[in-house]
Amino acid sequence: MKRSKSTSERLKTDKCWEDQNGIIKKKLKSAKNTSTRRGSVFYFLGILLVAFGGLAYFYSRLSNKTAIIRTTKTETINYKTPPREKPTVLLWCPGVPLIHMRHVILVFQRLGYKVTTDVGVEWDVLWAHRYPFDELVKKLKPNQRVNKFPSSGFVTQKVELATSGGLGIPPAFRLPDDKQKFLIYAKENPEAQFLEKDLHHRSVRLKPLSEINLDSTNSFVQKFISNPFLVDGRVFDIGVPVVLTSIDPLRIYKITGDIVFRFCKDPYENLNASNLNQYVIADDYIPSFDSPALKKYLQLSYSLEESFDAHLQSKGIDPKLIWEQIDDQIVSAYLTREAKFAYWSLQYGHKRSFFELVRFDFMLDSDLKVHLIEANMSPSLSSADHPPNGIRFEQVAFTTLSLVGLANYVHPPFQKLCAPCLAQNEELTFDLKMAYKEHMNKFRSVRIFPPRMTQEQAKLGIPYAYLNHRLTTKNMLLARWFQGKCLTDKSWC
Repeated sequence: MKRSKSTSERLKTDKCWEDQNGIIKKKLKSAKNTSTRRGSVFYFLGILLVAFGGLAYFYSRLSNKTAIIRTTKTETINYKTPPREKPTVLLWCPGVPLIHMRHVILVFQRLGYKVTTDVGVEWDVLWAHRYPFDELVKKLKPNQRVNKFPSSGFVTQKVELATSGGLGIPPAFRLPDDKQKFLIYAKENPEAQFLEKDLHHRSVRLKPLSEINLDSTNSFVQKFISNPFLVDGRVFDIGVPVVLTSIDPLRIYKITGDIVFRFCKDPYENLNASNLNQYVIADDYIPSFDSPALKKYLQLSYSLEESFDAHLQSKGIDPKLIWEQIDDQIVSAYLTREAKFAYWSLQYGHKRSFFELVRFDFMLDSDLKVHLIEANMSPSLSSADHPPNGIRFEQVAFTTLSLVGLANYVHPPFQKLCAPCLAQNEELTFDLKMAYKEHMNKFRSVRIFPPRMTQEQAKLGIPYAYLNHRLTTKNMLLARWFQGKCLTDKSWC
C-alpha cells in the first residue's frame, strides 16, 4: 500500500517543477533571440546583395562603353552591348492621321515590335505611307527593311502605268505630249469615249472630245470602259492585294481571301456623265457586304472572293477566266519594268532590303475581259469608314509581314533546297533560301510568279507564254527550281 505524500514533500516537488520550467523557458527565449539575430543578419545581407545586383544591372544598361575581350593571341575584339529588347518600326505617314494606320500598328505590336513616328531613332523596319527615298532613305544597313521599292512609281503612278501599253490596260495618252497620237486614235475609233484624269489627284470625269483640254500639263486621257459587267446593276472594281518580295529574281504573291469588291453608289443605267457616282468608285462607295448579290453568300460564311465566284457561276460563268487574266496582267506589269526596279534598288546599297504591298484595281466588261485600271502604292488599310473591313486589313498586313520574314511561323531548317544550286554562288543561295521561307510563311497568299503549274505541266518546263518576256537568267533559274520542287511535292506547284 503506497504512502501518501506529506504536505512538505508536495511543496518541494512543485518547487522543483517550477525551477525546471523556468530554466527551460530561459533557454527557449535565449534560442529565439539568437535565431532572430541570425535572421536579421541574413536578411540584411540579402538586401545588400539585391541592391548590389540592381546597381550592376543598371550600370550595364546605361553604359555605352564597348567591352574588350583579349584573346590568347593578345588580339582585341570589340563587341557592342546587347541589342534593344524590341525591334523598332518607324511609321512614316506625313499628312495621314494615325487613326488610319491603326490596324498596321496593332499587327506590329502583337508581333512584339516597338512602333514609333520619331524619324531620329534607329529603326529596323520602315513602314512608309508615301515614297520615302527622296526625303528619308539614303543608304540602308543590311538589317533594315523598307515597305517600298525604289522606282516603284513605274507601276504605281497612274500616268506611268496607263501609258505603258501593258497587258489589259485601256489605251491612254499623256497630254500635251501625246496630243497628236490621241487625235489619231479618236478618229480611228469614233465610238470610243474618254475619261480625263488628273495626274496627281483622284479627279476623273467622262468628257466628249470637244471638252477635253488637249494642252493641259496636269492630266491624261484614257479610254472609258463603256460596257462594264454589272453586279446589282452597278459598276464595281476588284481590288487585289499583291506583295512584291524580290526583284531579279522576281517573286510576286497575291493575297487571297482579302480581295475587295467596291461598288458605285448609283446604278449604271441611263448613264449621265455629270453623275460621277454612276461610274467612279468614290470614298463613300458601297462595300461588298452591302451588295445583295454577294450578301446571300457572305451569310453562309463564304469569303468575298468565294461569294463573287459563286455569283459568276450562278450566271454560267467560269471564274477562272477572270482570275487568270488578273494574274497575267499583274505579272506583266512587273516583268516589263523589272530592269528599272533592279537598277534603282542597287543605288541604296541592298536590293534585298525592300518589299512592297500594292493593290491592283481591275474592271470587268460585259465580254468578260479584264482591264487593269491602276495600282495603288499605299492601299488603304483603314476601317474608319467601313469598320467590318478591320479584321481583313489586319490579315493583309500580317500576311505581308509573314511573307517577308518579319512575322515567321516556326518551320524546319533549309532542307532539300538543291545541293548543286547552293554550291554555285552566295547570291543564288540567298535567293533560294528566301523563296523557301516565303513558301513556308505564305499564310493567305499564293505565288503568281514564278508561274504556278500542275505536276503535269512541270514535266514540260516553263510555260511558253513567259518565254516571250525574255526572262533574266535568275528568273529562269528560280522558275526551274520551283518546277523541280513541284515535281517532288505538289504543294510547291
